[in-house]
Amino acid sequence: MKPSLRPLIILILVGSLFAAGCISGNGVTAPAPDVPASPEAFPDITGVWISENEAGYNLNTTVQPVVIGKNTWIFTSQDGHIAEGHKVFYQPDGTFANQTMIGIIEPDRRSVYILDQPGGWAKGTLMDPDTMFLVLTYTGGKDTGGNSFIMTMTFHRQKG
Repeated sequence: MKPSLRPLIILILVGSLFAAGCISGNGVTAPAPDVPASPEAFPDITGVWISENEAGYNLNTTVQPVVIGKNTWIFTSQDGHIAEGHKVFYQPDGTFANQTMIGIIEPDRRSVYILDQPGGWAKGTLMDPDTMFLVLTYTGGKDTGGNSFIMTMTFHRQKG
């Protein structure tokens, strides 16, 4: 019966990981990310945000520009880095949509990720306290006619 090299290979691999610092047995943990000390340290994004400069595209076997109308996104509450609300807009078929959404602000206090109830997700950047640039994507489904979809919008928070 021929001896197996497997235990030797595993020993060499684990030893290499220790030597490279990938595995540590010294109880030292990595420093915490730059997370604000209090929820108040995150920017407040509650309020009514209205889009402009909308551009959208369907992707099926070809790329097809889609006319995008104004979107109104309303963040009704926020707890630290988590904001909740809904968005309202007219869909290409003329029907009115009102979709629940949730947003998460990253520790950098500028990056925002938003997920809506049909499954779209957006990556955004707070350009200033009242301006947000977003890229919204859907990988397909009923709301996009089965197409994958991407759009960009610049939002401005409404005053008063």
